[in-house]
Amino acid sequence: MKNSVAILLCALIGLASAAEYKLRTAEDLQKVRKECAEANKVTEALVAKYKTFEYPDDEITRNYIKCIFNKFDLFEDTKGFKVDNLVAQLGQGREDKTALKADVEKCADKNEQKSTASAWAYRGFKCFLSKNLPLVQAAIQKKN
Repeated sequence: MKNSVAILLCALIGLASAAEYKLRTAEDLQKVRKECAEANKVTEALVAKYKTFEYPDDEITRNYIKCIFNKFDLFEDTKGFKVDNLVAQLGQGREDKTALKADVEKCADKNEQKSTASAWAYRGFKCFLSKNLPLVQAAIQKKN
């Protein structure tokens, strides 16, 4: 009986651990950027714009943003933004993430507009950039 309880407890702990968000590294970001740029045929001109935090509202950019968010486990095409994962990824090193979570929640709409997944991801991304550009810049610069 004790062994059964111990095995069950270990299994539950394993499941809980598996459900935790894995923070992504600078290397992860570089790899995913490259994969998403190639998959979406992002031009060098667009890459240059992205490096200055200019993300035009075009199909290639929307798909590129969605690709990164999907690969980082920050967005699901049918369910939308994973707020807790976004807060964990962007709030690294912060003690109090309450304000960050509030900002993320304001931008993580439920797609009442019934937009495509790429438009939905892009809209949330642009909203978050408008509220927290310095935070995003700092996070990305640490990763470059």
